[in-house]
Amino acid sequence: MSNRKIRMNMPMDYLTDESAELLGLRSNMDQVERTLRTLAEQWPDTNRQERYLTGEETCRRLHISPRTLQSLRDRRIVSFTVVGDRTILYPESELHEMLMRNYRPGKDACK
Repeated sequence: MSNRKIRMNMPMDYLTDESAELLGLRSNMDQVERTLRTLAEQWPDTNRQERYLTGEETCRRLHISPRTLQSLRDRRIVSFTVVGDRTILYPESELHEMLMRNYRPGKDACK
């Protein structure tokens, strides 16, 4: 058997700026951009500034375990939003409000 490389005659398809695939992709991207701009204009400014924390970030910030965070969710003590199947996000401003509502001064602050 020979060690020669076998060359196959396969068509080589290259994407160019005029390729139907790229033109369709650009069209879709333009539509998405228009939709996002429209939504951004219609959405109230106050909601644009909201920051959402992951469960891990929330646990670190509140110094609690994931199980405690789950209990707080189950008892509706903390606000949360479910995105997709399993992603849970916590609005930072509402966590801050919850902390301020439940704030109790320490013993040193009472003197």
